[in-house]
Amino acid sequence: MSRVWLYLVCCFGLAACQPKGSFTYQHPAPETYPINQVVVVIDYLNLGDDVGKYWDFDSFYHQRILDDTFLQTKQFLANNGYPAVSAYLLSSGLLIDPEFAVEHYIQDQAQEKLLYPPYLLAQQNVTVEQQAQHQEFLTIMVKYLAQRRHHAADPLSLSGMQMGYHFQSMQLPDDAAIFYLHINQSAPGVMKQLGTLLLTGAIASQADYAHVGLDLSSQRQASAFWIHRGSGQILWKNHSSSWSTDQPLVDLLLGFPSAH
Repeated sequence: MSRVWLYLVCCFGLAACQPKGSFTYQHPAPETYPINQVVVVIDYLNLGDDVGKYWDFDSFYHQRILDDTFLQTKQFLANNGYPAVSAYLLSSGLLIDPEFAVEHYIQDQAQEKLLYPPYLLAQQNVTVEQQAQHQEFLTIMVKYLAQRRHHAADPLSLSGMQMGYHFQSMQLPDDAAIFYLHINQSAPGVMKQLGTLLLTGAIASQADYAHVGLDLSSQRQASAFWIHRGSGQILWKNHSSSWSTDQPLVDLLLGFPSAH
C-alpha cells in the first residue's frame, strides 16, 4: 500500500470515528409541560493547585462567582418569560466525596481549619431532604447524561432524556421546573483526583444511562439541565469542555426554550 493511500485510509478512519451530534438536547415540544414555579441549583468548583497535601479552596472567590452566575441565571430565565426564582441552592463541591478535605482561604488568606464538601452553601426555600435529592439527581445527570451526544434526525439518540420516578419524591408542584448548573474549573490534575464523585444506586435500573461516563481528562466541565418536575422530563440540556465563567452564561445556554 502506498504512503498516500495509507494516509487517506487513516484520515478516513479518524474522520469516521469522530463523535457526531451535539451535546445540546432540546425537547421537541417543551410547551406541553407547563411551568409556574422555578428552582435553581448551581454547583461551582475551582480548586487551586498547591505544593502541600491538600488542594486550595478560596470561599471568597467562589462566593463571588456563584452570586454572579445566579444573577445571570435569574435574568436569563426572566428574559425568556419564566416566573421569578422561588427557591435556590448554591454550592461548591456538592458532588464530591464528603471526605475530600481542602485548605480554606478567604481572599487569598489561609484559614486554620480544613473544609469538607460541600465547601460552600447558600440556599432559600430548600429543605435538607431536598438538598440530598438535588445532589442525587445532579450526580446522575453529570455523570451519565451530560456528555451524551444527540442527533436531531435520530430518535434513538433522544432516549434516556427522562428522569421519571427520580423526581416523584421531590416535594415541589408538578408544574415546577428546576435549572441545574454544574461547573468545574479546577486546576489541571484535580479533575482526575475528583473521580471520587458521588455515585448513587438509583442508576442501576437506568440502562439508557450506562453507556456514558464523565470524562475527567478535560480541565473544564460545565453542564446545564432544564427539567420539568412533574414528569421528570429533561426539556433542555447542554455540556461544554470549553465554556468558563469568564464568558456570559448565555453562551452555554444555546437553544434554551422560551416560555410559551
